[in-house]
Amino acid sequence: MSDLPVSSSPAGSMAKEKEALNETLPLGEEKFPVVETKEKEVEKEIEPYVQKIEKEIYLSKPITDNFGQTLVTAPSAQPTQIVLPISQNQFLFGLKQSVGDSIRWLAEWCLKLIKILGAKAVFQKEEGSG
Repeated sequence: MSDLPVSSSPAGSMAKEKEALNETLPLGEEKFPVVETKEKEVEKEIEPYVQKIEKEIYLSKPITDNFGQTLVTAPSAQPTQIVLPISQNQFLFGLKQSVGDSIRWLAEWCLKLIKILGAKAVFQKEEGSG
């Protein structure tokens, strides 16, 4: 154990680094003193001057980047109804099938849309009824 040089141990290398730093920077001379500052609480200072305004913003034309790529467009009117790809009878039939059948998964997907969209989702009209 005594065969190892002192510089290979972490404590020995730290001591050499400290000595080198002490030689290059004398203790009395600090070129860049550390100054500690605290941030002011900005919110409390500007609170009397700030108002919260909640209103919709409508764009007259789309916003584009330098290359002509559209970044933001004006919101358009949402569709009032979404027609599901199956009728109500097909939906009820599909829910009774095994999980290996594709009609079951289509019915489950339609059920999820009905739960998300509510009254906006409507079933496709029956074929042959008219």
